[in-house]
Amino acid sequence: MSSTPRCHLTAKDFSILEDIQQRGLNNDEAFLRLLRQKLESAAIQDDIGADVATINSVVDFSVDARTNERRTLTYEGGDAGTGVTLPITTLWGLALFGLTAGKEIAIERHDGTREKIRLNAVFFQPEGGQGQMSPANLTGHYTNVISFTPREKSHTRLPLNAPFEPDDDDPGPHAA
Repeated sequence: MSSTPRCHLTAKDFSILEDIQQRGLNNDEAFLRLLRQKLESAAIQDDIGADVATINSVVDFSVDARTNERRTLTYEGGDAGTGVTLPITTLWGLALFGLTAGKEIAIERHDGTREKIRLNAVFFQPEGGQGQMSPANLTGHYTNVISFTPREKSHTRLPLNAPFEPDDDDPGPHAA
């Protein structure tokens, strides 16, 4: 296993990495070392395969062969919250960025320890021509979709002291 596998990027993705380097969005030495390696080993392509991790890709990965995690790669943090996104301005996000499914990369952390990050699968990737993400891609298994039809609402007004009707799902102002 090579510690720095080929990084597959579009011209736009390459520009994003250059922007991260110029703006100094992460000054951790381990991050900067990996960023330089990515820029040096980048294969810039017009057509990126559907199995390559890019911005907004939904990826499944593992670190040191531990539990798999599923995240969406983003440029910067965004508003999605912890456990949903993985910014490429982090060490793990940068390691996955441009990697092909089935490949792994060994990274050295700032404290000198090493981690192996494996990209298990790319479930959605905008540049790869995968237009939509199915429920199976999000959860790892198929889900049942249940259709509900709205009930017709009665337009009759009841007096304020009328008893609560069990079919009415709005208890009204007296519930507050």
